[in-house]
Amino acid sequence: MPELLVLTRIQSGWDLFQTSYVEAARTLRRNPGQLADLWAARRRAVGVHPLSDDLRELYGAQIERSRTAMARLAPPLLQSYADRSVPLIEHSWLRAIALRSSAVEAARVVLKELSLPDEEALATVTSPPGGGPAGRTAKTATGFRILATDDGTTSSLAVLLHELGHFLYEADPGPGPTEGIVHYVESEAAALALGRVGFDRYLAALPDAGERRRLWASYCHTEAWLNHFYFLTEAAELGLCEPPPGTLDMLYLRDTYSSTVGYQFVYAAASSLMADHPEQLVAQLAPASGPGGARGPFTPPDYPGFDPAHRRHHRTGEETTSTW
Repeated sequence: MPELLVLTRIQSGWDLFQTSYVEAARTLRRNPGQLADLWAARRRAVGVHPLSDDLRELYGAQIERSRTAMARLAPPLLQSYADRSVPLIEHSWLRAIALRSSAVEAARVVLKELSLPDEEALATVTSPPGGGPAGRTAKTATGFRILATDDGTTSSLAVLLHELGHFLYEADPGPGPTEGIVHYVESEAAALALGRVGFDRYLAALPDAGERRRLWASYCHTEAWLNHFYFLTEAAELGLCEPPPGTLDMLYLRDTYSSTVGYQFVYAAASSLMADHPEQLVAQLAPASGPGGARGPFTPPDYPGFDPAHRRHHRTGEETTSTW
């Protein structure tokens, strides 16, 4: 059977962004030759990225969904940096709200309110190697662990809730292969959904909740718009469509754009999957019960979803990564 999605890693970009996004961006600003080498590696990776007929079909369907989503969602604010337009998501307020205890304890309260398991997932949380905000859920020989930094503010809680969505999905993936295009999309949708719903639940209990929840909703809408913009840009690189109007310097927000070809499809498809049903997807992260004890289909009933044939197995060696 043909492999539907083989993620093509750009090792230099992957290595650069595995510690701190900010320091990686500073490194590239100070070393224009290194930046040029990174984009050259990107072009080579795009040139060899496999595109089976099945994958072209999936990309084609997502292109139309992403175009529709971008027309519906508000585009991000832009700031000028080094003569480039850079996406600006207003998130300074996230770092201005101090947690009463720790990100782990705050997440524990949220998970309990949502009737989701907390003990196993939160016991795995450790700081990422090298520090920095690059939260991710890593596969190990015995299961999964969450790598996340706690800076004492709600920013770290938002990152942790996203990774908990990955963890809870991966710990109980339901029937079928535990790797593959549908699995990747569903895991990312779970992370986006729990991040959105769980953090909104946390904000609802704080003073001035209305304004903070409005800011959070604006953040989530901007993130979704960018997920679709990045996907359409990558699809254009692969020769599948015209690029979206305008240009953004993706370096400053999306590390995986510089390190992996193919994952922008996953982000965009996940954004489409959970767009109107985040609460439903969060509810499906609860422990499976009943006959067989396995979670059923993760796709909401009125979402077009994937053909069952798209659940074919493949291996990439990739870690499940955050969109943050």
